[in-house]
Amino acid sequence: MKLRNYLGLAIVLLLCVGCPSDDDGIVAVAALDRGEQAIEDDAEIREYLETHFYNYEEFENPTADFDYKIRFDTIASINSDKTPIIDRPELTSITYNRVDTDQTVYILTARQGSSEKPAATYTDSTLVTYTGRNLNSSVFDSSPNPVWFDLTGTIDGFQNGIAGFKGAGAGPVENGDGTTTYEDYGVGAVFIPSGLAYFNLPPGSVEIYSPLVFTFSIFDVIITDHDGDGIISINEDLDGNGFLFDEADNPDDDFAFAYQDPDDDNDGVTTRLEIILDEDGNLVSFIDTDGDGISNHLDSDDDGDGRDTLDEIVINSTTGVVTYTDTDGDGTPDYLDADS
Repeated sequence: MKLRNYLGLAIVLLLCVGCPSDDDGIVAVAALDRGEQAIEDDAEIREYLETHFYNYEEFENPTADFDYKIRFDTIASINSDKTPIIDRPELTSITYNRVDTDQTVYILTARQGSSEKPAATYTDSTLVTYTGRNLNSSVFDSSPNPVWFDLTGTIDGFQNGIAGFKGAGAGPVENGDGTTTYEDYGVGAVFIPSGLAYFNLPPGSVEIYSPLVFTFSIFDVIITDHDGDGIISINEDLDGNGFLFDEADNPDDDFAFAYQDPDDDNDGVTTRLEIILDEDGNLVSFIDTDGDGISNHLDSDDDGDGRDTLDEIVINSTTGVVTYTDTDGDGTPDYLDADS
């Protein structure tokens, strides 16, 4: 399984979080210029999209035995009248900026899922089948059986390609032979430049600096709160750029990005105590005690009195138990009381 990310190997590569498996065979080589490579990758992807079609007619008029799998072929000979992928209305593109370089992914929505659950975001857990190919059509990774993916642990382009897809409208239904069936699930493909994939750190059968294409089916989505702080992970992409691992996404400059950090501002008061949750643990609203425009869970001085919150509470160094002192006895703890 080669979809996992590699931020730990080289921050500058922005290839996300995780460690490669023992058989990935990753070999680092000197990196080319990202801007120049992005231009080359985009030209290569667009050439593919202009010269290939997918089986859109089968999706438009599915037969009873259609398997709802995307198949690509070259526009030539008997297929010369087919509409190229680049001209299909189902194709969209999104440009992201990574390492000061614009990178464009192309997303093909062959079928949207009909689940009543929200669509996936790039921070969620998804149940999918997938096949990963180099643009020369050679397969380097696949899972024909549904597998759960925490998208934050996959390559940038893949997680953003699946974002927006919904899961199945019905299922799973047990078939009695150990398999399950889903109905009306999402089916798509994403074309990814190397700068949002493996760049110069490809696993074994992925070509270096290779743009990639993944076809996938998505059956289920779980909206995820990785750190259990009451704020779903999509809302902890603090700069909103589709990537959880920027400097802006680590406001307290510790070893955990916001979506992994139960105390986002490292003020000694957990995030769950600095926001308003309903009885089911769902976020209702943020709190801004001092009215400075910064929510308490991101504000190291919650009451704006010039003293850090961390200095207005007492943390037992042995047990970690926090005592919220109230010096003036007015019922408001010091860290929320500007006149304490």
